Amino acid sequence: MPSSGLFTRVTFKVSCETEFGDEVLVSGNAPILGNWKADKALTLATSPATYPVWEGTALVYTGFSLEYKYIVTKGGATQWENGPVNRSLKTSSDVTVVNDGWFNGFRVDMQSTADPRDTLVKSESAPTVTSVDSARTPGSHGPDGSEPKQFGVVIVAAVLPLKLTKKDSGGYDIEWDYRKAAAKLRNPIRKFKYVGWAGIEVPAGDQAALRERLIAEFGCYPVFLDHALSYRVFDVFCQSILSPLFHHIIELADEGSDSCWNWDSWHEYEKVNKMMSDVALLPASQGGPYAANDRIWVLDYEMMLVPHYANRKSPSTQIGFSFLSVFPSTEVFRVLPVRIELLCALLCSDLISFDLFEYARHFLHCCSRLLGLEHRSRRGLIGVDFNGRRVNVRCGLIGFDVKRTRELRDSQEVVNLKEKLQHELKDKTVIVSCDKIDRLSGISLKLTAFESLMRCSSHTWYGKLMMVQLLRRPYAQYASTELLDSQKKELKIIEDMAENINKSFPGAVRLIGPDEEDPQIRFAYFGIADLYLNTSVRTGLDWSPFEFVMCCEKKMAPLCVSEFLGCSRVLSGSFSMNPWNVDCVVDGIEKALNLSKVDLQVRLKRLYQFVANYDIDKWAQSILTDIWAARKEDGGKQAPGLGLGPDSRFLRLEPQNCVYT
Repeated sequence: MPSSGLFTRVTFKVSCETEFGDEVLVSGNAPILGNWKADKALTLATSPATYPVWEGTALVYTGFSLEYKYIVTKGGATQWENGPVNRSLKTSSDVTVVNDGWFNGFRVDMQSTADPRDTLVKSESAPTVTSVDSARTPGSHGPDGSEPKQFGVVIVAAVLPLKLTKKDSGGYDIEWDYRKAAAKLRNPIRKFKYVGWAGIEVPAGDQAALRERLIAEFGCYPVFLDHALSYRVFDVFCQSILSPLFHHIIELADEGSDSCWNWDSWHEYEKVNKMMSDVALLPASQGGPYAANDRIWVLDYEMMLVPHYANRKSPSTQIGFSFLSVFPSTEVFRVLPVRIELLCALLCSDLISFDLFEYARHFLHCCSRLLGLEHRSRRGLIGVDFNGRRVNVRCGLIGFDVKRTRELRDSQEVVNLKEKLQHELKDKTVIVSCDKIDRLSGISLKLTAFESLMRCSSHTWYGKLMMVQLLRRPYAQYASTELLDSQKKELKIIEDMAENINKSFPGAVRLIGPDEEDPQIRFAYFGIADLYLNTSVRTGLDWSPFEFVMCCEKKMAPLCVSEFLGCSRVLSGSFSMNPWNVDCVVDGIEKALNLSKVDLQVRLKRLYQFVANYDIDKWAQSILTDIWAARKEDGGKQAPGLGLGPDSRFLRLEPQNCVYT
């Protein structure tokens, strides 16, 4: 089927398990797709070699905003894809091949090219379609300076993305822990290698055997720490000192308290980061994860010194650093006694990634005011010149694990729990919230607003409205098996407030504690809720709103989120509010609960389109590509360190002369 400049040749691909005699069609808002009429839709075809993939091609006007859905016909009965949101694409080139994954699933990839003959040649020689992102996938450095074809990625995180439990018999139960960000990056195609603390204290006699098992079965290279050291570094130094300050909390702590600065804790933090770096760069020939052309990808503030140690040991290694938390303003960051050391260590990366431009701007201002380094833009990339090399800075919200979320949502356990809750709360309007036990989550503000709503509108909501507050531990679980003192204090405040509300309005608040809360219970409540409410004061990484959007795909429930929530900028279909203003929160709740069905559908469509398309695999691929692009701009210059600490001098080596910088 030839193509002209006026048309785009669109090839639709969808996977669908069918029975003999069934047909798969695609219908949409274009005449060739039947204008949403099933009897005039485009019929797709399959073959024994390609089944369960069904495929069909249509000519669509170039520049047309196409919306469509797939249909399965079984013995005359027509089954459309469910969900209120249509699939969509905008035609912009001569040939587009779109792989929409499974029926009722999510898009896998899309390829567009300006030369239809090139695409036809590729399709004849290879049965699979390469996405735009994967076509840019770098690997080992070619002789012509091009991107490499093969590479490995070593992810360095504070804790391995596993849950280890020691059995009474002496062995270990090991499973993936998808609460952790590193586990969500797991992809069978892109085989990452992980470096981090094992999560529990392992006796010296068990370490060798456990290490072999973790490497062979999970691709994880453990760093074994004793319980006392891991507690002081991760629970005390990271959670009690660094985390509050990064979230803009400055306290005058009592001498000897966990939140008081301690130089011994800093030196232990350095020690642990050095151990992580050494394991990450241990060659594969010596039993380590690192091979030539591998990239080091460091996650979050617990590992801020790893780029420094890795760069000193192997200057040619490509290093990327991703902040999954908030980065503070200059006025807050400069309070740290080791502010210069941390900035210099981070600038040993080739790429530094932030969730929001606000956090990237704070970092750039810190570099300017504390180090005298000005940033500049080149070819659309913002970067800082440091020690003879350019460090690129990017911002992009971390992706969402769409596939696993949908699988858990549709699991039989969640379906059964949801049916049980629907029967139990059939006469209730349910507001659901999910927050970690932290004062920054703003749970006390939420309960205050809820109590105000009940008192002002008791004639409307008395006995009919319930708030379910799910309390969870942080995504990163460290050495402490119990809540920290600050978390226990916050939990006591929450329980007292809930008890007082229930005295006036029996059964109005239901708390699900951290020991009861799990993904199945959370998804069941999300599936029956009429509203999601978030009043965080300042929060970085939080996947709960995305999970709620996926779980309420059919019910169409709205969201009210704090304007200080990190992901609130992309949740364009939600109600944004100031959690410090009780009247504003109450007004947002009432508006959301009284929305018409049409408004609900419009808002959910905007939410669903972002959540369904911003997959974590795409986010990971874009960061890995940017790491390579940042490194290539150095032009082969190296800057070996002169000194012992992160705040060290560097010597830049150039072809003609040497320059101290």
